[in-house]
Amino acid sequence: MNRLKNIKKINLLTFKNNKGNVLRAYRKDEEKIGKFGEVYLSWINKKSIKGWKMHKKMHMNLIVPVGLVKFVFYEKNIFKEVIIGDNKYYRIYVPNKIYFAFQNLSKKKSLVINYSNIIHQNTDETINKNLNEIIYKWKK
Repeated sequence: MNRLKNIKKINLLTFKNNKGNVLRAYRKDEEKIGKFGEVYLSWINKKSIKGWKMHKKMHMNLIVPVGLVKFVFYEKNIFKEVIIGDNKYYRIYVPNKIYFAFQNLSKKKSLVINYSNIIHQNTDETINKNLNEIIYKWKK
């Protein structure tokens, strides 16, 4: 089964305001939010790539409210790319058991938010690989 088909890009609302826009992240009645575990934020520096990582149980909902990030998902020699950021404001729903890495495409650091279905506390729940263990051609 190709689990990459279960990755969903979900459009999010932006409310325009002269003093600063308001960005919606989640509503409990939206599709694929699932059970609440925790929300955590991760900065990614200019020209940086983080990954590869796979969660055995965690489902993720990823948002980039600051900057621009390319997420690359991997399963069985198949890749799926999704680019989101403050000008491409979406949420990516990612089921468990899919490897992913992400690259900052912005000229400054970018911010990634993950709304997950479980608390990230058990190191046995995550499998990490070095970037060179999964061959993918990252753009410079």
